[in-house]
Amino acid sequence: MKNTLDFNIPFSGLSGPNFPNCFASAYMFIEKMDLSGLGNHPCKVHPDRQCGGCGSGCGDTPASVQGKYFFLFDTMCGHSSLRHRFDGTPTEMQLLISGTDAYECGTDDTVDFHFGFAGYEYRKLTASAEFIYAIFASINAGKPVIAKVKDDGARFRVIIGYDGETLLEPDYTNAQHKPEKPALLDELETLYVFGEKTTPRYTLKHGLERIVKVMEHNLNHEKIWDEYTEKTGWYRDGMMTLDVEGKKARMNRVAETMWHTFNTHNFAEVFRGRVYEELRDPRFEELCKKIGGPFYGYTHDLCAGLIGLNNQLDWSNDWFAAGFAEIAQLALYKIKELDTAVLDAIKSMLKMIP
Repeated sequence: MKNTLDFNIPFSGLSGPNFPNCFASAYMFIEKMDLSGLGNHPCKVHPDRQCGGCGSGCGDTPASVQGKYFFLFDTMCGHSSLRHRFDGTPTEMQLLISGTDAYECGTDDTVDFHFGFAGYEYRKLTASAEFIYAIFASINAGKPVIAKVKDDGARFRVIIGYDGETLLEPDYTNAQHKPEKPALLDELETLYVFGEKTTPRYTLKHGLERIVKVMEHNLNHEKIWDEYTEKTGWYRDGMMTLDVEGKKARMNRVAETMWHTFNTHNFAEVFRGRVYEELRDPRFEELCKKIGGPFYGYTHDLCAGLIGLNNQLDWSNDWFAAGFAEIAQLALYKIKELDTAVLDAIKSMLKMIP
């Protein structure tokens, strides 16, 4: 007994197959989005690879359309608003949205928001005896299943078919950190099964409220960027108190955090592309332009700049080292300022929604 769905939806190349990435692709398949007219072609900015919607003006491709939905779900659930503490321990918001792994984004709270925002009923199954029968039923009904495996680098999977009790998965085109092989039935921990389409339980207002909750926690409760600016300052308890290895460790930590803060790209793209109809309200036009351009467009560039600075640092001369550290500190002050500006913009949008 075998059945396989003709699953041709790619995955975002800006993430591994975490929950939002898997959900976006499964959602697009179930919604029967027609991608057949979108051609694959070399990117104008990166001619060594296919266009992925990087903003170069190449036009939409299946990958860039999937990216828009991935960005939407990743942002509205609050995931792309998360910021990392300097010591790397998870914040309360990370534990709520993503759990102990900042990239998985698959807690019960987040999963429920995805299905409710997309407008689908769903079942969460944890009894392994039910798994194969639920997979058979869903695939036979034309719907892929999202699964979480017990212990693997790629914890979330999309099951698109079965051959007896052998599970079939897509090749996760474009995704980072692809699974080396399909999961085995006894490796599954949880199944998320799409149910009937229904009126969404969560709307744009709920998504914006989640963003505000996360960002206010980052800025006002955790004061995350304040800690970074203190650590990268030269005086008081700053860099001048450390030996060379200590200085390197602090700047390496800043660079690591900037890789995570690239999630502002996901956030910006939601307000640039506005694939979600409610966001196309003309009242939001100017605020969306600011978020997608001078606010988080600039944050993205500052992240890249700090990563590049760290790669070029020479700590053998303390006089130059002081300047490097304080350049980083200034960039971090600006990143905090831009987060604050985005938070204010989101709050202004919420005031326009009844």
